[in-house]
Amino acid sequence: MNDPRVSLYEFMPYGAPELQEVAKKYMLRALGVGCVAWVVIYLLSFGTNYFLAHRPHETSVIVVPYRELAAPPPLTDKPPPPKVEVAMAAAPPSAAAPVPVPDAEAPPEQTIATQQEIAQATGSVGDTKGDIVVAPPSEDELPKFGEYVYVEELPEAVTKVPPAYPDLAREANVDGTVMVQALVGKDGHVKDTRVVKSIPMLDASAVAAVKQWVFKPALSNNKPVAVWVAVPVRFSLR
Repeated sequence: MNDPRVSLYEFMPYGAPELQEVAKKYMLRALGVGCVAWVVIYLLSFGTNYFLAHRPHETSVIVVPYRELAAPPPLTDKPPPPKVEVAMAAAPPSAAAPVPVPDAEAPPEQTIATQQEIAQATGSVGDTKGDIVVAPPSEDELPKFGEYVYVEELPEAVTKVPPAYPDLAREANVDGTVMVQALVGKDGHVKDTRVVKSIPMLDASAVAAVKQWVFKPALSNNKPVAVWVAVPVRFSLR
């Protein structure tokens, strides 16, 4: 194991020593060449753009000789204005002599028939006589559910009847508010009801209570009118 070649290989660095020695020099040289190349390219592009921007532009001009220009049209060739015909004055109408006519006779004096005479001539209410038909006056129809009615004052509850709490709902601990739409007539009494927010165990009791309520009727033009109004009915176990 005393071979000098073996000991020489053991202390030599890994790789090609000659390349490692010149690698740094070649790297710096390549970096310098690349920087110079980029500067040259930038200067060339800048110079080209500057040259193209300041290059004189050629403008084509067409020169037309004077002898080839046409003369302007004369001003005297305009068409003559249209002739206006003047109508002859008409002869004034001759005055006619008035012709006397006899005075018109006034019609005989007429009187206005009374209600009794009209009733006798037309017959009783509901009867027909000749071509005249007299129908009995119809009662005011109540508004349908959801129909808008203009009012100046909404109905105001005067008598409120509390609802009876159903035993089944009380045992099941069911409570809440049932919303009932009530049709309040001109007399202030409830004519019809509709449940719009339902609690199944409490609806019947709420409707039965609202039907017994008495309201101050709604007013429109200072007259009572029938209108739908919302009535909340509260059920509470507390």
